[in-house]
Amino acid sequence: MKNRLKSCLGKAWLVRRPHQAQQGLTLIECLVAIMVAGLVGSAIAPALVISVATRVQSQKAEQALELAQTEIDSVRLLMERSEANNTTLPPSAPFAGAYSTDDAVALAAGPTAGAPVATPTTATQTRQVDLNGHQFAVQTYRTPGEMVGSVPLTFNLGVRVYDLDAALNGAGSLPQDTAALGLTSSVGQRADRPLVALYTSMTAGESGNSLCAYIRYLDGAAPVPVGCN
Repeated sequence: MKNRLKSCLGKAWLVRRPHQAQQGLTLIECLVAIMVAGLVGSAIAPALVISVATRVQSQKAEQALELAQTEIDSVRLLMERSEANNTTLPPSAPFAGAYSTDDAVALAAGPTAGAPVATPTTATQTRQVDLNGHQFAVQTYRTPGEMVGSVPLTFNLGVRVYDLDAALNGAGSLPQDTAALGLTSSVGQRADRPLVALYTSMTAGESGNSLCAYIRYLDGAAPVPVGCN
């Protein structure tokens, strides 16, 4: 009886062994797995593209803001050091009539599309700036303001920062309104609009005529203090 039981167990082992060696995925199961992986990848890919494009746009906007603030700080430093003149300051934009007021700095025309120049001589030219691997076209200009000879005492300053591709691939005068940042799968509105636009007032505080010039700049008909030239 004992020998017969061993014989039966041995036969069962011999029967199962070939079956176990043949276990694995069939061709149909492999094809189904590939199809499922493809469907999941196709569903995720658009979200990944949008995520990457949006992140790049946000990074460029942050760098553009940093760049615009640096432009303003550099002009302010010139004013504080009494080194500001028609040569060192950004070019003056052509304003006329109501557009000569200090609030009109935001109404100045956008830059003319085309290759940036190293040193802009007109308010509609841009200068190329590379920052952390990203390329920008910067439009920096000012209002005529109040001058004493060739020395500006007070004026308004405008800085607009565009994506370099906007300046190179655009046509005519680029828009003035800043691009709306949001979810996008491509370049979005930064294809032609500025990423950042900053406007501020500049006054030479060390000059004895600064207060007089500022009063005249705000309102040419306003009375000025005694002693103003």
